[in-house]
Amino acid sequence: TGGTNAGSAYIFTRSGTSWSQQAQIQGSDTSQHDGFGNSVSISSDGDTAIVGANLEDTGGTSAGSAYIFTRSGSTWSQQAKIQASDTQSGDNFGVSVSISSDGSSVIVGANTEDTTATDAGSAYIFTWSGTSWSQQAKIQASDAEGGDHFGFSVSMSDNGNYVIVGSPQE
Repeated sequence: TGGTNAGSAYIFTRSGTSWSQQAQIQGSDTSQHDGFGNSVSISSDGDTAIVGANLEDTGGTSAGSAYIFTRSGSTWSQQAKIQASDTQSGDNFGVSVSISSDGSSVIVGANTEDTTATDAGSAYIFTWSGTSWSQQAKIQASDAEGGDHFGFSVSMSDNGNYVIVGSPQE
């Protein structure tokens, strides 16, 4: 759906010991080679999900995007498409994602973002104001160097006050 390697994410629910598919989701603009579903995370209450599409091209070739979906009953709808404020080609934004337990904060990794040095990487934190998502912070390693790939993996604490960011080639 959407073209070769466009991608999808599938949401499953558990009833007792059985799991069943509740939804298949895609971004409203998902197209060929976006990699939608490269990374996923869902809030503790199961009402909000974030999906990375690290090869999406809106901000430039493979700049990347992340999509936030909300659930009403058993229906999932796209709430937002988010991108870094300084999006550039090749950033890989959405290679990793994580969401707080209440779904009000997210972190998105961009492991080949180049602000500090080539492929040093960055991570971006977004918060929900009740009406929209906005970028709260861009974080980078204090000792960032080219090729570190900071943002390759991310995780956010349940309360959204702590994040951890992997930099596998530091």
